[in-house]
Amino acid sequence: MNFRTMEFWGRDTFILKIASSAYASFTARPHPGWIGLLTPMSWTGDFRLNACRHELNSAYYLDGTHDYTVACQDSVRLLVGIRRHVMDSVLSEISGDIDLDFLSGSRIFDDCSECVFEMEEMISSLQTDGIRHAATFEGTNLSQDQERAVVAKVAHVLLEKMECPTSAWLGQIDDYHITTTIRDAIRDRPLHEDLRLEELYEIAGAGKNRLHKSFVNVYGAPPVRYLKLRRLWRARQFLLDPKNSNCKIGDVAFQFGFPSSGRLAKSYQAVFEELPRDTVKRAKGTASRGAEVL
Repeated sequence: MNFRTMEFWGRDTFILKIASSAYASFTARPHPGWIGLLTPMSWTGDFRLNACRHELNSAYYLDGTHDYTVACQDSVRLLVGIRRHVMDSVLSEISGDIDLDFLSGSRIFDDCSECVFEMEEMISSLQTDGIRHAATFEGTNLSQDQERAVVAKVAHVLLEKMECPTSAWLGQIDDYHITTTIRDAIRDRPLHEDLRLEELYEIAGAGKNRLHKSFVNVYGAPPVRYLKLRRLWRARQFLLDPKNSNCKIGDVAFQFGFPSSGRLAKSYQAVFEELPRDTVKRAKGTASRGAEVL
């Protein structure tokens, strides 16, 4: 991978400083029990999340309910992760009766220069604190006081955006309502089943242009492209599981809605820059190293 990370870990929070030099791409599958805030720490280079360019002076709120495909070059970003129940508790404690559903679905926050500056100060402070290194992983431990400070800082940003939503953000809420309605409706459908666009229009209660706009705004891809990426993400998750290391790629292709192993391989390589068999080989290697440690 052509990027490096600086890591800070706590019980309920983590911070990753991600710096890329040459071009790098990867797909992250977050846990729905966590939320994240992604901010820029450099104004140069290129950083794209689900094919959407990360604009200057903007921050991403990530709700952890779907995969994120990252492509970056010559950029530095800061990702702060917090357990969802911890953030919900803090927001409720600070503001009392608050509609936490307002933060369901990922968001893009504009006009975040102050937030970015505060995050830069925070990471500089952590770097100079000289906290002891953990023995079990590469990175630095966060103290309880530092964790509380991190949570409070992110909570402040979220509350500010919730109390003073911009018209652009309100438009995003409509977009996420449409895409989430479809995502929830098809969640348990077999991936090899064909989904017609007319069916998606009916589920969302939206026309062709509105549906297209919502998916591009949320996922950086129109509905048909999103559905294909969804099948590829699920196939990758399946192949990364060591329990499936003896699977036949042709069977996997059919299971996830591709007519042949060749079609799966071509689409898979275009997104993940490796063939399905390479993913299986890597998963086997990881499992073998884990068994040796045990």
